[in-house]
Amino acid sequence: MNSSLLSSIGMRREDLIGFARRDWPSVAAMKDRFWVEQKRGMTPGQALQLGDELRTSVTSRRGDWPSDDERRSDLETHARVSESLRRVRAR
Repeated sequence: MNSSLLSSIGMRREDLIGFARRDWPSVAAMKDRFWVEQKRGMTPGQALQLGDELRTSVTSRRGDWPSDDERRSDLETHARVSESLRRVRAR
């Protein structure tokens, strides 16, 4: 990692304090609203492209992703969701 990205040289104390004191719940709510609207307007192809871009971003930072444990957990989640959907469909 580029160590200059972690440096606070050139940052003003008051800017750092302002950042730390942000209304983080409001920021999170705004991001949630943004992504709801963003996803609502996406085509399936755009959603797949976004997912692939996220995957590429993660693997560029963490080459071991997903680990065997993460893959196992993901598979268990998919199996649970799949079973739940089968039960709903059967009703």
